[in-house]
Amino acid sequence: MERIRRIRWSKWNRCWKAGCLVWLLAGLESIKSESFAGPRRALLATLPFFSLAKANAEVTIATTQLPPRDARKDEEFAKGMAYGMVDYERAVSKKKRALFSKLWGLLPPNPVVVEVGIGSFPNALYFGSKSAPRSMDVVGIDPNEYMERYALENAKKVGLLEPERGNSFRFAKGIAEALPLPEHSADAVICTLTLCSVANPDHAVSEIRRVLKPGGYYLFVEHVLSETNGFIATAQRLATPDHVLAADGCHFDRRTLQNIEAGGFAKVDGEYFELENCGFLNPTVAGIATV
Repeated sequence: MERIRRIRWSKWNRCWKAGCLVWLLAGLESIKSESFAGPRRALLATLPFFSLAKANAEVTIATTQLPPRDARKDEEFAKGMAYGMVDYERAVSKKKRALFSKLWGLLPPNPVVVEVGIGSFPNALYFGSKSAPRSMDVVGIDPNEYMERYALENAKKVGLLEPERGNSFRFAKGIAEALPLPEHSADAVICTLTLCSVANPDHAVSEIRRVLKPGGYYLFVEHVLSETNGFIATAQRLATPDHVLAADGCHFDRRTLQNIEAGGFAKVDGEYFELENCGFLNPTVAGIATV
């Protein structure tokens, strides 16, 4: 491992090193779609719901029993995502800052905000911005329990663990295709680098729409298949099978905006653009969909 760490990568691959290859080195396995056998409603019917007595915490979260996961690989993956995505987050920060600022301006006071695939919660930076609501109930959902430590650390930095300010932050284990939340319970759902890794993007989008309140908002930032460079797109397709196995199900070759546009939202305001110096993560779609 030490020898691998000493390999020098080109400048063009800085974000690849920071993100995708961290996943490859971790040797993670994808979440197979077979693991989620059975309809979503049948799964949700088996989940007992509970409410946490915290300031501003109105939405209930189900306790879930997920398919077994490899704890060692999950732990390494969480560490890699927590410390290895700095260059990527820097590259996408301008776009994220604009989207979050727009979202915050659309939400009611004391909103319920759900982040699906929260990971280590790198988006905490935007929850702590001046334009963010003064108080909110934030629910972070991820199948990897080792993400919770990092998510809580980042939530604390921006005051989300301060109930005296009207804030609450809760981390819940769950998958995007069967969110452990009641129907029409969230004012906003956030997904960044999430739909690349779910077993069924269409089911995930349907779940996002289910938990959103009428008039609610879905903010998304996802890497996708290149639309401008056939060579890159071919390379992404060729790299995807191995990457799915190595990076917890992450696909380079998805057309995620199509899934969102077909998801039954009243309005989808999305765009395709390309980052710089992030390798296969350069092609990106981002925007806000409205229920």
